Parts: sequence; structure tokens; C-alpha cells
Amino acid sequence: MDKLKDFIDTHKEAFEDDLLPEGHFERFNRKLPVSSRKRLNRISIFAVTVAAAVTLLVFIRIVSDMKDAPIQQTSMYACETQKEIDELKFYYNMQLDEVSAQIRALYKSEQIPGGLELLKETKKVLKNSHKFEEAVLPTLPCSDAGLFAMNQHYSNSLESLQIMLSQMEKSIQYNN
Repeated sequence: MDKLKDFIDTHKEAFEDDLLPEGHFERFNRKLPVSSRKRLNRISIFAVTVAAAVTLLVFIRIVSDMKDAPIQQTSMYACETQKEIDELKFYYNMQLDEVSAQIRALYKSEQIPGGLELLKETKKVLKNSHKFEEAVLPTLPCSDAGLFAMNQHYSNSLESLQIMLSQMEKSIQYNN
């Protein structure tokens, strides 16, 4: 080996002038061990595949979480008419509380025939109104149609309570 090296070193100029025959690099690459190149390609393909699969799983998880998210978060809190909805809800809740307080006060102060039943019905109306706020209100469209439906529900509830209050007041007048 040393003789070959010495020969190449002494005749270096002769080797630099010679061009390599055509196809030399291809033949040289074919003689290299194939497993290292294929292994590198396999590892890179595997890494890209794993990365794509993880990305797909994360995307599917995000989409499924969005589907499972309560409608309340996406429709009611992001709508343009939210301020109107909140004000209308507040107004009707105040009205409902005021009428129900009057009914309770009349029931406690006067012995009214059927007063206990009217008080129970008052509690049912208030309970149904609360269920409406929790279950139905968040699903209403964020539009004038949603406001109309909300207004209708609260108007009907308030009217029911006012009818019960007037019944109690009439009963008191009749008994006196």
C-alpha cells in the first residue's frame, strides 16, 4: 500500500490530467453499500409519515372538540344582538320576580282558597322559565327571530303569573 501511495504522490500530475471515464460516479455509487442509503430514505419517509399522522390526529381532535362544544359558546356569545338578548332577559326576569313576590306576599298575608295551588303553579312557571334560559335560549338563532321567540316565551310566562295574581286579588275582594 505504501508503494502505491508513493507512486501516486510522485506522479500526481499524471493523475490530475486524466478525466474519469463517463458513468464512473454511477458505477461507484452502485458499488457502495445500498443498505445505508435505503435505510436513510426509509427513516425519512417513516418520520414524515408519523408527523403527518400526528398532525391528522390533532386536527381530528380539535374538530371533534368543536362539535362537542356547547352551542351557547358559539352562537349566543358571539352574536351581534347579545346586548339586546341580555337586556331583554334581565327585564323579563325582573318582571317575573316582581309578580311572583306579590303572589307570595298575598299568599302569606291572606287565607285565600286555592292560594296554595296558585303558589305551586307560580313556582312551576318560574322553574320552566329557568329551564328555558338554560336549555332553549342558547340554541335560539342570533337574530330578530331569536329575540322574537324569547320575547314570546317571557311574555307568556309573565302573563300567566299576572293572571294568577289577579285571581288571588279577586279572591281577596270576594272574601272581604
